[in-house]
Amino acid sequence: MKIIKVLILSFLILNLNLGFKCQDSLSFHKEFYQTQQKSLLLLSSWSAGNLAFSPFLANNFKINRKNFVGPVSSNDYFYQMNFNWNVFNAGIVGMSHFLVYKDQRKPWNIQELLMKKKKAEKSIIINMGLDIAYMLSGLLIKQSDRNLSINEGYGNSLILQGGYLFIYDAIFLRRLKKLSKKYNF
Repeated sequence: MKIIKVLILSFLILNLNLGFKCQDSLSFHKEFYQTQQKSLLLLSSWSAGNLAFSPFLANNFKINRKNFVGPVSSNDYFYQMNFNWNVFNAGIVGMSHFLVYKDQRKPWNIQELLMKKKKAEKSIIINMGLDIAYMLSGLLIKQSDRNLSINEGYGNSLILQGGYLFIYDAIFLRRLKKLSKKYNF
């Protein structure tokens, strides 16, 4: 009789523990995709802001410029590059929003979800390396032998965009790492 009680108690404890793990995995799933969507929203806002304000911040819309043909100052080139860079960013972010939205509705298990998280972390680390390359490219362009306003404007823009993306990626990576610690996965 004592053995049956021990078996029943063990069974109950095991089921309670699995129930908690199940709840944890559901919460982890929800938080993982919310973290991705929030992160993409931050990048979307940055991109939209650059697309909306770059033409106005450049001298392109000032009335006192007659016969405007194209950018002439490093400031004009800076905002031109910011605008062009964020057209590309907007495309990536739009596609990413769609893929994350679609992916979170697929059937999943905790192992697949953990693999997706690990893959996302690796991608972010690679992106951080690219962000550093963007900033270094900006410095090299800015410091080139020919001191042209296009080099200064484009170089400064690459430094700014790369710097923002580096900080963005670092924050996103940190949030994913915190998620793992929170759920002990």
